[in-house]
Amino acid sequence: MTTKKEAIEYAKKFNWTAADAKRAFANLNLEEASEQDILMALVTFAGSELLERQRLQAAQKGQVTKKNNYIKQVEQDFATKIDQYEETLKKERSLFVSTIAKVYQFAQRFGLSDPWIETLLSQYNKYQDAA
Repeated sequence: MTTKKEAIEYAKKFNWTAADAKRAFANLNLEEASEQDILMALVTFAGSELLERQRLQAAQKGQVTKKNNYIKQVEQDFATKIDQYEETLKKERSLFVSTIAKVYQFAQRFGLSDPWIETLLSQYNKYQDAA
């Protein structure tokens, strides 16, 4: 007469996991099982069933690893694209502001004065100095 907990502890002595032991004892009436019946259940389960389960588990781990590597690659690609877009934006912003500065400098010769443009150029210069 054995309880399920005792049978699992017995299987653990042979380096079985609790989950595998439970699976091995699924079709065994543990209350009426002898030590030999328990060992036979473990040996029977240790054959093709356990091998198949371990193979499936290894395949699943491989898929998880592949998916994790894919996610890391996507994250790296995304970070690279963000850096590229920020650099492009910085260049375009610089081109836009420098064009405004040149046009405004030319227009000042004819008396144009605009506080908004002067503030824009001043803030852009501060931004450039900070970067």
